[in-house]
Amino acid sequence: MQTNPKVPIFKQAVATNEQNLKTLYEAGVKIGFGTDSGAIPLRIPGFAEHRELQLMVQSGLSPLQALTCATGRAAELLGLTDRGELRPGKLADFVILTANPLEDISNTEKIDAVWYRGRKTNGPIESFSP
Repeated sequence: MQTNPKVPIFKQAVATNEQNLKTLYEAGVKIGFGTDSGAIPLRIPGFAEHRELQLMVQSGLSPLQALTCATGRAAELLGLTDRGELRPGKLADFVILTANPLEDISNTEKIDAVWYRGRKTNGPIESFSP
């Protein structure tokens, strides 16, 4: 990518997207989360989502606003009433982090454990048992 002559165009497109995101959010447009993860080789599932959160914060959203777009708001926009927030009666899909993402959104990459539908599915080797 670094040698691609279109990189300046791509960078300008990202800057425009960032400005548009902030403007739309402030105007009250409901923003969801979607990386098109896996759509092209550079959007690797499991990594692209963290980068999208970072770009949302770089656009001017707070870490909490970005995380809300990625969880509860995304579920709402998709009409999924059984997920998107931790509440009784909803699917318990969540990650446990070792650092606070509200202090630094890149802390979403510091994953200690993953829970899917209320069951721990991943975590440190010494504590994980499927």
